Amino acid sequence: MPDWSQQDLHPHMQVYSSDNQKVGHVAEVYEDSFLVRKGLLFSKDRYFPYSAIAAVENDRVQLSLSLDEARQMEWEKRPDYKAHLGDPLQLFYDRGHGIHDPFDELNPDQPS
Repeated sequence: MPDWSQQDLHPHMQVYSSDNQKVGHVAEVYEDSFLVRKGLLFSKDRYFPYSAIAAVENDRVQLSLSLDEARQMEWEKRPDYKAHLGDPLQLFYDRGHGIHDPFDELNPDQPS
């Protein structure tokens, strides 16, 4: 279990990759993810799931992904499974963000 919680994140925190490259800053914090605004390193906004966080300390978010891995992730849409029940595209995004899928037959008891 991590030694941080969603409440520890707030806008303007600096976000760094696992290889200590500055990714950007937290723009918004949501129930299921946090937004890093587009800038020099990203051409589009990215919604990172909390599962991508390795540590949170002193106004700094350390990701478990390298900068190259973070760039490859297609997390440009905020996950919102509950508002799009049965939408295959939304399921794809939600699964990529680690959001519980009630149709997942391999993990039916996973809490939502």
